[in-house]
Amino acid sequence: MLTKPREWIYLPRHADLARIFEAVRDMDPLSVVGVSNLGKSATLRALCDNQVQAQHLGSDANNYLFVYIDFNQMLEMSEHAFYELVLRASIDAIRGQKVNGEVLRQLEAAYTSLIAPSNAFEVPLRFAQGMAAIGDQLKQKVIFLFDEVDGPVAGIDGRVFLNLRALRDRHQDGLTYVTATNRRLEQVRQDPDVAEFVELFERQVLYLSMLEEDQVRQLATRYAREEGLTFSNDDITFIRLWSGGHPALLEITCRILGVLTGRPQRDPSQDFIIHRRATEVMAQDLNVLGECRKIWNDLTEPEHGALLAVAAGSENPRGPGFDSIVAKHLVVAAAGAEPKIFSRSFEEFAGRQNAARRPGGMQVFRVDPESGEVWVNGQKIPELTNLEYRLLLLLYGRMGKIVSKYDVVEAVWGEGYIDDVDDARIEKLVSRLRQKIEPDPENPKYLRTVRGRGYKLAES
Repeated sequence: MLTKPREWIYLPRHADLARIFEAVRDMDPLSVVGVSNLGKSATLRALCDNQVQAQHLGSDANNYLFVYIDFNQMLEMSEHAFYELVLRASIDAIRGQKVNGEVLRQLEAAYTSLIAPSNAFEVPLRFAQGMAAIGDQLKQKVIFLFDEVDGPVAGIDGRVFLNLRALRDRHQDGLTYVTATNRRLEQVRQDPDVAEFVELFERQVLYLSMLEEDQVRQLATRYAREEGLTFSNDDITFIRLWSGGHPALLEITCRILGVLTGRPQRDPSQDFIIHRRATEVMAQDLNVLGECRKIWNDLTEPEHGALLAVAAGSENPRGPGFDSIVAKHLVVAAAGAEPKIFSRSFEEFAGRQNAARRPGGMQVFRVDPESGEVWVNGQKIPELTNLEYRLLLLLYGRMGKIVSKYDVVEAVWGEGYIDDVDDARIEKLVSRLRQKIEPDPENPKYLRTVRGRGYKLAES
């Protein structure tokens, strides 16, 4: 059953906040981009916190007014609903502030006329009047925080954003925008009117980062405390590996691991057993698969291609889309090291996508990444265990290429078990898989051993 993550899982990242406030000080428009459930909303809401403002703006904090607008609250996808929500949020932000009362009066009058217009022309007119009162009469610098703005950018009249651009041009020193979207604004919509607005953000794009290592530990520890659990250091390492610092994946991993943990004090052998079982559950959990699919659906086709190349261990994955998935923190590309997908959960999901995208025709193997079912020469084979399936996916994704024993351990058991899994254990797993996919397991035709180098899956 899919569950909604807890609000406190979405901790703002310190470095990201510092970058946003740097843009705010210069009144530069800034676009915050991040995949689904990464914490964009929490980051924008944090900008409205008085303590956070004081930390980053110091004594100048009172000179700024932050107007947070969640476009999920639009009553309908229309120009009218957009203007209504922006004015309503502006009024809410100004009430209680020590501002010129005339500004609030003019805003409320504009809002009243806007929600019950006498004709269609009155809607943009009243919005313009309300925004003029903000831009011309407020002493504070105003920062509009446009959260979940993907839908309006994609779906409403482009003239709305042309008006926002004009408003910014008239009040460059006193008014700016921070937007939060799943994709870069120019990827959401290409339209001459919207392009004028998008142009504001060309120089300032912040790709929201994953949670930092200390934040992963902090959140996992809090989750354990609230649920009456105890997570060991090995548990925290497991959570960090499988979530990659993605907040929603972090909570799902904590929940799955929490169900399996035993006594507060455990020895390494117990941890190994628990983590092995948790690995099996993670591979089939609907919440994990659903969260990974949300991330996948936020990406463009070039980004899909780049991720699949990384997942398949391509010798040259740095094609179109590669720089973008690195910028989005979905792939870690350290100097001198092979690029790696940010979390084990998403790495496995990408591996399944690789399996699903292999061309059809006369291929010997067919894998259904959703059900986990496998066919060899048109015949469905017996159900694979989790470890067998992971080994097959690894070899299948690198069809015809040699896969080292190190790669097998890392992909099947996990990087933390490199020193614990010996050759005999790998060979037993390979043997069990051969029993299910080979016509004659004693004389393997498909899953071949390359002496001294590893294994290779071939279709002929």
